[in-house]
Amino acid sequence: LVIAVGYLFFAINNLGVKTEPTKELEQETKSTPPPVASVEQVGNIPTGKVAYINIDKLNDESLEINDIANESKRRLNALEASLESLSMKYQKKVEEYQTSAKAGIAPASEMQNKEKEIASIEKEAQDKQIQRENLTMDISDKNAAFQKTVKDFLIKWNKGRYDFIFSYSETVPTLLLGNTSLEITDEVIKLLNEEYKLRKTKK
Repeated sequence: LVIAVGYLFFAINNLGVKTEPTKELEQETKSTPPPVASVEQVGNIPTGKVAYINIDKLNDESLEINDIANESKRRLNALEASLESLSMKYQKKVEEYQTSAKAGIAPASEMQNKEKEIASIEKEAQDKQIQRENLTMDISDKNAAFQKTVKDFLIKWNKGRYDFIFSYSETVPTLLLGNTSLEITDEVIKLLNEEYKLRKTKK
């Protein structure tokens, strides 16, 4: 099974987590991004200044995103390994059951036990699939929480510096041209990471 916890796209209005999901998870997160959040309104006297954040760089250097990605990858790897093991076990039990059924010499009680074993494996596999779906939901929840963290940080940090803070990404280049002197990515990443380290220490 191909393991990928890959790029869950993060943006100021559409944040994600860089992971390596399986192809199904990766396709789902790329093709159905979270709804665009409303622009946060501020009431400062206009400054006439704008800035932008490079989302690709923020994805790569955010400690929180990396931690979420690593934890998601670990959980996904465990689920995939368990599902593969159950698949092999299921195939073996079915083959044993079919062989016994053809031979016609096994007592009914033994055949019933084999049927129960097969049903138990099926149930366990279904539970693992549900856990896998829950993992996707958990990643989505963490994306939403991270989005709120960044928005709250920018509101607190901005303090009237800029009227607008745009996002830029090579993946979705809505900003086609920007003066590099207006980029605030490095400063935001540094301060976000510092705040995240403090939150981890308190935990």
